Amino acid sequence: MALYLVRSRYTTTAFQGMLSAPSDRGEAAKALFKSLGLKTYEVMFSISNGSIVCLIEGTSEQITEAQMITMASGAFQEIQVEELVSTKAMKTAMTNAGAKAAKYKAPNK
Repeated sequence: MALYLVRSRYTTTAFQGMLSAPSDRGEAAKALFKSLGLKTYEVMFSISNGSIVCLIEGTSEQITEAQMITMASGAFQEIQVEELVSTKAMKTAMTNAGAKAAKYKAPNK
């Protein structure tokens, strides 16, 4: 399982719906994620760019399903997904990559 930061920018139509029938969109997101087997750590709203921002854990397949469902809804104009790793995992990657770097022949060398 991987950790993902997901940013989904709402459409104008979605904002119109929120004005006419206010609801906690975080609860709706959590319900979707739960139905897909994703673990939700946080759901927030970015006032800077009109996006829902979620920190969730799951597989790339689960993230893809969530993206397909939400984009098909017409409520979002863009979704950005970033896979995150801990600093401990990054240090391990640095060590492993450093040990293997000499085996790589760069095209500019």
